[in-house]
Amino acid sequence: MYDVIIIGGGPAGSTLARRLSAQGYKALLIEKFTMPRYKACGGGITPRCYKMLDLDISDYVEDTTYKIAFKFPNNKSVVLETEKPIIYQVDRTKFDKYLIDKAVESGCDVHDGEKFLDFYRDGKEAVVKTDIGQYKTRILVGADGINSTVAYKANLLNGEKGIALEAEVYVDKCDIEKVRGEVVVDFNAIKYGYGWVFPKKDRLSIGVGTFLSKTSKIKENLSNMIDENVVGNVEECKIYGHQLSFPNGKDGIYNNDKVILIGDATRLADPFTGEGIYNAILTANISFDVIEKYFNGKCELSEYTERLRREVVPDIKWAHRLSLFTYNNMGFIEKSVKYFSNVLSYFIDIMMGDNNYINYKLKVPLYALHIKNSKTKIKVKNDVAHI
Repeated sequence: MYDVIIIGGGPAGSTLARRLSAQGYKALLIEKFTMPRYKACGGGITPRCYKMLDLDISDYVEDTTYKIAFKFPNNKSVVLETEKPIIYQVDRTKFDKYLIDKAVESGCDVHDGEKFLDFYRDGKEAVVKTDIGQYKTRILVGADGINSTVAYKANLLNGEKGIALEAEVYVDKCDIEKVRGEVVVDFNAIKYGYGWVFPKKDRLSIGVGTFLSKTSKIKENLSNMIDENVVGNVEECKIYGHQLSFPNGKDGIYNNDKVILIGDATRLADPFTGEGIYNAILTANISFDVIEKYFNGKCELSEYTERLRREVVPDIKWAHRLSLFTYNNMGFIEKSVKYFSNVLSYFIDIMMGDNNYINYKLKVPLYALHIKNSKTKIKVKNDVAHI
C-alpha cells in the first residue's frame, strides 16, 4: 500500500517523488521505459526554471546560452546578446536520470521498464494495474506526458496538441565550438511555429515545431533547418518526433478525488515558446503542497485544480493569446523588433522569472518605448548577415 503512486519519470514525476519521499511518505514511481532513456526535447532550461530547482544541476549543463539569433521572413535577422545566461542546455537522457536517482536517494521506490495500464477504485484507495502487477495507493498522479494514459483513464483530458520533429545531429567538435553559447530561433522554418538549433556537448539539437495538429511538410522543414545550420560533415543524424501541448482557452480540470495530473499531462506548457520543464517543476511543487495538506486533513484534492487556475492557467492563457497574435502577424513582429528592439527585454524578463505574460498588451508597449527596461543588460543587432 502506497501513499502516492506516480506514473511517469520525467522532471515533474521525479520531483514530486523526491519531495514526497523526503518527507516520509511512501511513494512509488512507475516509468514505462528503462532508465536512462532518450527524451525528444530541445533540453533548454530557462533561469526561472533553474532557480526553482532545489538541486545542483551544474554537472548536467552542456552549454550555456548568452545569445539568441532570431530569423524572420524576408531574410531579416536579429541577434540578441545578454550578460547573463538565458538558457541552460541539458541532455534530457542524463538530466532525467539524475532527477530519478535523487528520488531514489530520498527513499522512493522506482519501477522502470513497467507500463501503466489502468486503475480502478477500491473503497478509499485506487488500484493501479501495470503489465507486471497491481498496487494500491491513496493518490494516483499522472506525470506521463502529453498523451497521458492516466488523464485518459480518469477522463481529465485538457488542452490541444501540436507536433514537433527533432534531429540529434552529430558533427565535428570544432563545428560545435563555433556555435557555443548561441541558439537559433527561426520563424521561417515552419508555419505557425519555429525551428531551433541548440548546441549540446557532442551534437546539435535541431528541430521544428508547430502549434498545428498536423502538417504534411514537417520532414521537409526539418531537412531545410539542418541544411541551413550545419557547417561541415554530419557524422550521424537521429530523428525523433514528439508532440507539443497548448491550452484551448478553457480553465481545465486537473484532478478528481483520487487522481492528480502534473507536468505535460496537464498540457500547460508555455504556448509561446513551447517550454515545458518550468511548468513541470511548478506543477510538481504545487501538487506536493496540496497532497501534504490533504494527508494532514487541511484540504481536499480539488485545491490542486483551484491553485492551477489561480497560479498557472491565467499566465498560460495570455501566452496563448500572444502566440496567436505573433504567428499570425510575423511581418509586424519583425518590424516591431527592428524599430523597437527593447521589446525583446520583455521576453528576457519572462525567461529570467522577473515578469510574466499577463497583460502583455500593456507591458509590451512599455518595454518598446523604454518606459520599462529589463534588469538584464542586452545588446540587439539587426540584419546580421552571418546567421
